[in-house]
Amino acid sequence: MTEVHLTFNNLNGSEVLKEIFPISNEFEFTSKKVFRRKQTCVCSCSNKMVHNGYDHARKKHFGKVRIGKQLCTKCGKQQHEDKSFWKKLLDAWKDVISKMILTLRNSDVSWRTVSTIMEFIIPCGKTKALSWFNEMVEPFEYPQDNFTILNYDEQHPKRGRAQRFRLTLLNYQTGIPVADGLFNSKNEETIKLFLKKHLDTSKEIVLITDCDRRYPRIFKELWGNKMIHQKCLLHLNKLVVKDFGKKQQILNEYNKYLVLNIFYNRKKELKFLERRLEKLDKKSFSDRKEKNAWEKGQLKKFRKYLRKLENKRRSDGKNLLQRPLWKAKQNFEKLWNEKGYFSKKVQDRLKMIKKSWKTLTAFYAVKDCPATNNAIENFYSTSLKTHRKKQLRTDEGLENHMKLAALKRVQDFTKPKKTVLEIYGLIKLIVS
Repeated sequence: MTEVHLTFNNLNGSEVLKEIFPISNEFEFTSKKVFRRKQTCVCSCSNKMVHNGYDHARKKHFGKVRIGKQLCTKCGKQQHEDKSFWKKLLDAWKDVISKMILTLRNSDVSWRTVSTIMEFIIPCGKTKALSWFNEMVEPFEYPQDNFTILNYDEQHPKRGRAQRFRLTLLNYQTGIPVADGLFNSKNEETIKLFLKKHLDTSKEIVLITDCDRRYPRIFKELWGNKMIHQKCLLHLNKLVVKDFGKKQQILNEYNKYLVLNIFYNRKKELKFLERRLEKLDKKSFSDRKEKNAWEKGQLKKFRKYLRKLENKRRSDGKNLLQRPLWKAKQNFEKLWNEKGYFSKKVQDRLKMIKKSWKTLTAFYAVKDCPATNNAIENFYSTSLKTHRKKQLRTDEGLENHMKLAALKRVQDFTKPKKTVLEIYGLIKLIVS
């Protein structure tokens, strides 16, 4: 352990100083703040050297440290002590500041504002801040751990005015992306190349995706029967809502929730609508306009009821109750037998559900497999938000912000080991 000569100024920081310097009994830190070897070395000319003062290692805004040196009185050769401890301390400072910049950029703070904030700590221009940001983000490589359940999805960011396509694979168990790339297209060939590059097609995996019609064909070609494909039920529900349109009619809303009731328990919503339908049958209206106005008012109350149910689930930390497989099958078969009462769009959706039943219900047979692609949707919402997708003008900018979100999940740079003040305090203990 480096010997520290204590003074009134460094007495309280004696234990901390020992952590800064090398773990060796050969060195000392004198009361005059000089770091040097206790014993002088022997010169190449076989003459024993002597201590010969010190040199300074400087850093703007911090000060300078005194690094001891030795002199051979015979040949005049000088030897300087190792100053790696100083570089290590400055690197720790830079690491904390860089992580602060990463945190600001992760919150979509502009480079101009980042530079302004740095004026309150140590002046740092936009270019330097960007350089430190890139140094932290660019070397990041997506972890390739063992995984069995993956989420796959696509996003459509823009490079300036040019449309780009982001393809992402997410490890469902860890929430960390396995691969994330930018492409000029998202055609079948691009998707195949992306999947083949980052996944072992000879290995059995579970892949959760949205309801894109191309995926089953692509996966069949790459994996054959070795892959389990789960289509996102949330995406399916969004398609169902779209199929029913925006008609302000209670019956249309009731039929919509009958379809939504296949995989999720919508019993409360259906009962609410049934009571309104009963009232509708008993009421008499002077004209169509009056009837439409009444239905519109009842649907407004229904929306309020839906918000109340959702808020209750959120406060209780619960999700929509999922149907057991037998009940989901029973509900679907009932709708299938009555499909003639629905519009052509809804009939086509029911046909799609029947055709994709295996891929919509795979999660029932696989332990810990999710029924939705929410994990990757949440990742997208935090990594490249909608208003940011159009602001980044280079591929490098897009890729680095994609890596930033992955880096946060791997390292969590928002929780530094030491604060700026702590490291600055260490530096002030040794500078003159």
